[in-house]
Amino acid sequence: MSTNWYHITTGQFGYPQPENSYIDKTYDSSTACLTCNIGLKQKSEFRFGSEPKAKHSQFLGLNWVFDQIFVRQIVKDIFEKEKVTGIEFLQPVINKTGLSITGLYQLRVDSLLSNGLLTDNLNTEVCELPQDKSMLKFLKANGSKLAEGPFCGQIKYNFPQGDNCIKLKAHTLDNKTDFVRLDYYFGSGGSANRPIIISDKVKQIIDTEKWRGAFLQQIELV
Repeated sequence: MSTNWYHITTGQFGYPQPENSYIDKTYDSSTACLTCNIGLKQKSEFRFGSEPKAKHSQFLGLNWVFDQIFVRQIVKDIFEKEKVTGIEFLQPVINKTGLSITGLYQLRVDSLLSNGLLTDNLNTEVCELPQDKSMLKFLKANGSKLAEGPFCGQIKYNFPQGDNCIKLKAHTLDNKTDFVRLDYYFGSGGSANRPIIISDKVKQIIDTEKWRGAFLQQIELV
């Protein structure tokens, strides 16, 4: 059992494709809110405009999709060798050709943690018509769907800032896999992300291999 856990994020390189319709291509939105994007479920591989050029980064991400992680071949090989649990490997494709990108994999994380989040240090926002008149005017002027709805009324949490961090009840992580996705939505506006956390075993592998592109923030366990 891991005694330390970490929220893992990456740098972003490029955008999911096609930019104007990647949600339709990549996700099942039949039970989602298309205003705040809570509830999207991945149905097919992610599509890239081209192979990522960050050759020296072993961990990569895409703009707009902040809760998905892509890794190079070496990461897949060592994770499999070390029997890291809680992940599957899916190959993204080039949008124009539909061909898989050689040596690049999405870490598909479907193991969920549905309880244990402590929210006393988190700001929240609700999917609803903005109450601030100046903000509503700004959104309308920019043609934002956040000013039009429909609104689902669901809550998401803003990511903690500064010295704050995600806090979890320690016992809820007992016997969990090495990769776990929080079954809570974080973000703002039309961005809805379910953070991925990793065990100390995974952190030690990343540190030992000196892989680049992964950013880790320790979870506070209570």
